[in-house]
Amino acid sequence: MSYCVASDIRAILSTTLTDSQITSIIEESDAWIDRVLGVQSATDKLIRKLSKLLTAREIKTQQPTSISLGEYGEKHEPDQVWAEEIDRITRLYRSGKVVSTPYEHIDENDRYQEDLRK
Repeated sequence: MSYCVASDIRAILSTTLTDSQITSIIEESDAWIDRVLGVQSATDKLIRKLSKLLTAREIKTQQPTSISLGEYGEKHEPDQVWAEEIDRITRLYRSGKVVSTPYEHIDENDRYQEDLRK
């Protein structure tokens, strides 16, 4: 089950891609989420947002970042904002692993004696 759909992407990004092309990119984004964060709930709003941002960023990298009509020109670069949000959401969902090991005393004399016998 996808975390978002093509209409979600069209709501935040204007593109000439077809719905099936967008869906294909969504599947790649969702596969990335599943690989990095593990399978998530499709109803989780932050995961849905993450899927939309990953997909929009991928589509945006394939399109120009500026438009111009005569004297009027506009540059639109949401990539940095999207990247920061993607990183923030990813960090939130990654589970940190803390591992402790029991302290054991290593007798340096015994260790070096074994090395000398070789």
